[in-house]
Amino acid sequence: MDVKTISPAEIFALQEEATAVALIDVREPDEFSQTSAPFAVNRPLSEIERSGVSALKASPADQTIYLICRSGQRSLKAARLMHAQGLHNVVNVSGGMMAWEQAGLPTVKR
Repeated sequence: MDVKTISPAEIFALQEEATAVALIDVREPDEFSQTSAPFAVNRPLSEIERSGVSALKASPADQTIYLICRSGQRSLKAARLMHAQGLHNVVNVSGGMMAWEQAGLPTVKR
């Protein structure tokens, strides 16, 4: 299965256009607290693997869910897991937070 991707600059632009962007950071809480995208929420991959994606299914069916991690590998794994569990509108942020920071986009510490 091919997972759709988006660059950090593209997703940041979507958010800047006042688009409601569901960005989920799948890193562990300690990583997330060090630096993250300003509009990201934390749902660790370990939690998604344990309990599945049923909580995410509460989102509107047509809402795209964007996933990010440090380099793009865990978010890719999460995207594949979500797709297997019936969530098909999932997009991986290519390069993760490393690419985000290299692009000079804003970050926050939580």
